[in-house]
Amino acid sequence: MTTVRKFQVTFDCADPERVARFWCEVLGYVVPPPPPGFGSWEEFDGSLPAEDQGGAYACVDPEGVGPRLFFQRVPEGKVVKNRV
Repeated sequence: MTTVRKFQVTFDCADPERVARFWCEVLGYVVPPPPPGFGSWEEFDGSLPAEDQGGAYACVDPEGVGPRLFFQRVPEGKVVKNRV
């Protein structure tokens, strides 16, 4: 029996949507469907407080094998080397 572990890798960045769309394209990932009750991610994003709008984006492996990638906006620039 195969065990599946679900996890996500989180990235801090200045422009989550732009970075996420780049990695979706490179890896063949897709944007997951919006939360229930919302017709699109734009509609969901518009329901958030202004300071949180555009603050996060995600992409997933359509085969369900690879990890979910989550990109979150942070105000500060990079100060140390990249770590995973």
